[in-house]
Amino acid sequence: MQSQIKLIVATGISLLLFSCTEDRFFEKLDPLPQDTTGMVPAPVKINEIVAKGSALTTDLGNNSDWVELYNTSNAPFLMKAGEWYVSDSPADSEKFELPQRTLAPGDFLVIFCDDSSRVTGQIHTNFGLSSGGDYVFLYHKVNGAISLTDSTHYGLQEFDNMSVARSPNGNGQWQYPVSPTPGELNP
Repeated sequence: MQSQIKLIVATGISLLLFSCTEDRFFEKLDPLPQDTTGMVPAPVKINEIVAKGSALTTDLGNNSDWVELYNTSNAPFLMKAGEWYVSDSPADSEKFELPQRTLAPGDFLVIFCDDSSRVTGQIHTNFGLSSGGDYVFLYHKVNGAISLTDSTHYGLQEFDNMSVARSPNGNGQWQYPVSPTPGELNP
């Protein structure tokens, strides 16, 4: 007999409900209910994710999970320090603060999710991604108010070094499995 596990996480703008069997906890992830009227539009979008067996070597010499952001606009976009955050938790919108970066039109930013919390030549977050399925959130903070600008979820990652990627870039449907294209256009 399989038991059911239910987990409810509530935040100011969303409610997350997992309900699945304990042996396949992350097999099916439902989208977060979102009040899109409260979302702040931004040209930077989550574009690609690798959460299992990455072949991309970081400047720290390891192979770690990663998330790619993409500037969808035709103009440079300044992501100011203290204003942009990535997280894997709807309950912690300021989990990892992104350093200041300017993204050229159509440019990419690869962020390594390896629990090292360093900014060297590359960005390394203070959290990792689950190969069993997870969420990725992008937040923007202005005048003390933080808003969700983009989010996605992915299910169980069955293959090493395969990505979940938007096609076309920035605004398209999520595809899996896809050969990773860090810092390049998705197929």
